[in-house]
Amino acid sequence: MAKGYHPDEGGMQTYAQGVAEAWAALGAIVTVFTQTSAGPRCERSGAIELIDIGPGKSPLVPLRLFTAMRERRARVGAPALVHGTTWRTSVLPMLMGLPYVTTFHGREFMYGNTATLGLMRAAARRARLTVAVSHYSKRRLLERLGSLDRETLVAWNGLSRPAHAPQARSAEAPLLFSLCRLEPRKNIAACVRACAALHQAGIHFRYVIGGRGPELARITALVEELNLADVVEVAGYLDDARIAALHAAADIFLHPQIEVDGGRDFEGFGITIADAMAAETAVIVGSDGGTPELIEPGSTGLVIDGRDDLALQTALRRLLEDAPYRRKMAHAAGEHARSAFRWDRHVELIAQALSA
Repeated sequence: MAKGYHPDEGGMQTYAQGVAEAWAALGAIVTVFTQTSAGPRCERSGAIELIDIGPGKSPLVPLRLFTAMRERRARVGAPALVHGTTWRTSVLPMLMGLPYVTTFHGREFMYGNTATLGLMRAAARRARLTVAVSHYSKRRLLERLGSLDRETLVAWNGLSRPAHAPQARSAEAPLLFSLCRLEPRKNIAACVRACAALHQAGIHFRYVIGGRGPELARITALVEELNLADVVEVAGYLDDARIAALHAAADIFLHPQIEVDGGRDFEGFGITIADAMAAETAVIVGSDGGTPELIEPGSTGLVIDGRDDLALQTALRRLLEDAPYRRKMAHAAGEHARSAFRWDRHVELIAQALSA
């Protein structure tokens, strides 16, 4: 049960596809129930069947999903297990009396009124297993819901694309790269301000900002205001080919995320950061949320207070001016990411916990 799937973009879509493919690789026959902009459709790829009810936010969406699940159960029998990729997608299997696990990521469990909180708590407590994508997310989940009957498993996410062999970086000006949904917690405006200070100091670089979202217009205007159009590209949507090319070419990946809205809106993991590390790119991340768990500070990346513009500027300047240190960090990041951030590892941990 997935909140989105390919070809739609986003962390939840990446998670759903990653776990579906990993369950299939483990030997399961997988049916994905979801809705995307490409639906309605019913497609099969190997051991994965995709049942997509199509776009829309009608109150009838749960009914449409329920109908699709009921028809599937009548045709082939009840599933051995349902993996709810969020707590909301776990409500239907809970109501249908099906065995399920549910994954908690970050901000999606921090909002809602009393009734929503009660439903969320029921979905978590009736699950055969609750999964959090970081230790930080687990802590915030337990603060939100109170103690659960079973231990919550922490299982890191995998990568959004296969980790390829690293490529030699260009001898030209170092390339900085950010890729995310452009919203306040991603804190990309702070990256632009840091770039302005370093550009004024005569330090050479190029910076590409990829992604869409509510901050796109503000960031574009800030680049113009700070006279950075010749070195900073606000690219908006990037297709897979250009994302892969930028990951292969980038020297530094910037993601100085912060918590906003009183701490309710935070980064639970950070798949794009894991992708950058796997591509052997030095990363600078914020200290808020679960993202610092991906990094061994000073070795596989730099962790800074995203609210401190000077700290970000200092970290970025250090990596730009010390190429040997940057390359050593990037290599260590790649080795760590390719080993630690794997969807097969994610679902194997779940399978082991279910069988314990």
